Amino acid sequence: MTAFARLKEWCDDAPEDLKACATADSSIRDLCTKVFDLGNELRRNERRHRALYTAPVDPVFIREWRDFESRYEVVLSELWLADISPYLACSEPVKAAPADAQWINEDDEADFQARGVQESIEFAQFNAVQSHRWDEEQQNFIRHILEGVAAWERLKQDTGFDLRGVFRRRALVPFILVPRRIAARHGSEEKLSILKCLQQAHDAFVYGATFGALALMRSILEAVLRDHYGADGNDLKERIQNVRNRLPRGANEAALHRLRKLANAVLHLDREKDEGLPSMDEVRLEKEIVSLLFVLRALIEGVS
Repeated sequence: MTAFARLKEWCDDAPEDLKACATADSSIRDLCTKVFDLGNELRRNERRHRALYTAPVDPVFIREWRDFESRYEVVLSELWLADISPYLACSEPVKAAPADAQWINEDDEADFQARGVQESIEFAQFNAVQSHRWDEEQQNFIRHILEGVAAWERLKQDTGFDLRGVFRRRALVPFILVPRRIAARHGSEEKLSILKCLQQAHDAFVYGATFGALALMRSILEAVLRDHYGADGNDLKERIQNVRNRLPRGANEAALHRLRKLANAVLHLDREKDEGLPSMDEVRLEKEIVSLLFVLRALIEGVS
């Protein structure tokens, strides 16, 4: 917060001017690198500690962190790349839309990680069957390796478990900073709290239960509107319409109706209504759910 505030002051809160400022002043360039590195460190650690998911966060930090993401991060990443290598900074930009580019990047990284796991298993299996290399005392250990490999193969075959998809979706799920007002009212240990449902929705999506994730997301949407935006109405459609003027920018009325309609198509098993679901393949549906998770994030973080 301190470093970011200093950077905003030095550039008069005009990130578009940072490139010229950093070129002319090495101290500004150093500060840009520092802020970008601190942001990366925060992002890396968000997902590593599950308990942080439900920790109460100061609304001021939420506002500043999202401002960093939306206006500063891309500019600072370009300056950071230029510091490492001028060639990288001058390379052709990705032509895909930001969300599509992120999906492609995370899918490539997930493929690399999944292949690493599979190759490690195959390496262990290959060495385990070299019986001439192991004495009697090691045979029990080797048997456990082979049983573990067989169990892994059965899991994949019987459940359709997609490790690459799990890695990709886990990276795509937005980390939500829970405002103090919500954290104070909904404990993470309560079985039916908003936070517990949100965690379950994320887990369902990560592990490929997309319809279950959508159902939980709809439930969370309704609860947040009811409990924290004072939304009245006979159904979710009316509740959204009745608070349209109080919604945060990233969770506008149209976006909330998108989530409502998509979830309704799943919950009511209604193939007759054109809610968008029948026309989506798995990749498009996955991208749409990621987009709607960002909408939920904006709605939750917008509670002051």
